[in-house]
Amino acid sequence: MQLGFTLDTHGTCVGVLRDELQPLEAVANSWEFPYGIFVVFRVLPDHYGRRTFRRFDSGDHTLYLDLSLSYEQYQRMSKNEQREALGIHLYSYLAESIAKYNKHAGTIAQAQLLERVKSWMLAHHWLEGKIHQARILLSQEMGIYEVSQALKLPLEEVEYILLRMNDDAPTVVHPDNL
Repeated sequence: MQLGFTLDTHGTCVGVLRDELQPLEAVANSWEFPYGIFVVFRVLPDHYGRRTFRRFDSGDHTLYLDLSLSYEQYQRMSKNEQREALGIHLYSYLAESIAKYNKHAGTIAQAQLLERVKSWMLAHHWLEGKIHQARILLSQEMGIYEVSQALKLPLEEVEYILLRMNDDAPTVVHPDNL
């Protein structure tokens, strides 16, 4: 199966995160699936009004997923937050999209693909990663220092997560994006 990722962005960590997906692309080459999937991440200003869309090209048996993400939102996120937000968005849109084109791939093939992608994403902190784990620990009243030590996250990042959990929406660019 061919699985590919590209991007249209600047000023966020999504370019670096796209590079982290290269091992997923490589391992997907050994998977059996009836068609290829090509994903474009577009992190663009909200005023562009670009929307996420999908299309299936029967001629080359490829599903194209064009994911539009808010530049303003991603600018205020840490790299770890961006990874997890992107992972959640990618996985859910992938699942929704392949289900929509079920005449090209049966439910067993779809389930196998989604399980493989999810397994890879969990193993590489794209789903339920350190941000997710920190939120759980902080909601259980664990102290920020203990969470920092347990997850090997910088104390500043844990403080930032706690502030975000308490509806403190940052208005400045996160240092990871500078």
